Amino acid sequence: MKKAIVGLSAVFLLAACGDDVVDMEEESSGSGEQSVQEESTEADSQADEEGSTMEQEESAEQVDSAAETQGQASNVHEFDLHLEFLNDEEWEYEYERDNSQGMEVDRDGEEAILGADAEAEIKGLLGEINITTDRPLLDMKQEVLEALDVSEDELEDMDLEIEYDGGETIEFDHETAGGGDTGTARQLDMDIELTNGGSWEYDYEADEPEAEIEQGDGREIEGEEAVSEAEALLDNISITMDYSIDEMKQEVLDELELNEEDVQDFDIDVEYENGESVKFKHDKE
Repeated sequence: MKKAIVGLSAVFLLAACGDDVVDMEEESSGSGEQSVQEESTEADSQADEEGSTMEQEESAEQVDSAAETQGQASNVHEFDLHLEFLNDEEWEYEYERDNSQGMEVDRDGEEAILGADAEAEIKGLLGEINITTDRPLLDMKQEVLEALDVSEDELEDMDLEIEYDGGETIEFDHETAGGGDTGTARQLDMDIELTNGGSWEYDYEADEPEAEIEQGDGREIEGEEAVSEAEALLDNISITMDYSIDEMKQEVLDELELNEEDVQDFDIDVEYENGESVKFKHDKE
């Protein structure tokens, strides 16, 4: 009898221990699941916050970009763009703020767009481009062509001139006829107007060869001396579409020992052996 009682006691004890083990396992399992759920919730919350932050930053950047381009368009007083294609077609964009008669978009094969319609189209173009003196000419040219959906392969010449409020004028002209390596410079035409009323002028042609130079102090040089000086200048400067106006101007001014603050207007045109020509102009009020 005692043995039976002892046996039953052992069974009840084991059962009780089993219940405790099950309860502990359930508690442990429940705690683990809750921990995983909490971590997952925290991760989702963090991801949502990061995603929201990125969206806010992207939205802010878009607003800033839109405001910047709108500001550029609103600061333009006059704008003229002329494109000549290899198939002899020509496109012309003319804009003059506050003058409806000065607004025109004329593309060969299409009816000319005038007045308010032309103004809206050109303002849209101005909002997509950024013409400054510190950007490479080639970058600005490609930006214009992309905005107009024009391939550079079909273009022969592009001439752009823009005047901003305050009187600053930027112009660049790139003629690509000939293609291939540019070779050496064959012609140079340069005019630098100084704030004191003086000027530097270079007129050089390699085919003759001949050159005339007028220096800032009024001294004039002609003949072989002028040819040698013009060729020496061309050897030491880089007038190409790969550089910005600021960079090319500074090279020239360094060679002539002139200071930027003493220059009012700067105009240079260089033509190379293959027929390519690069011209830019920068006038300050």
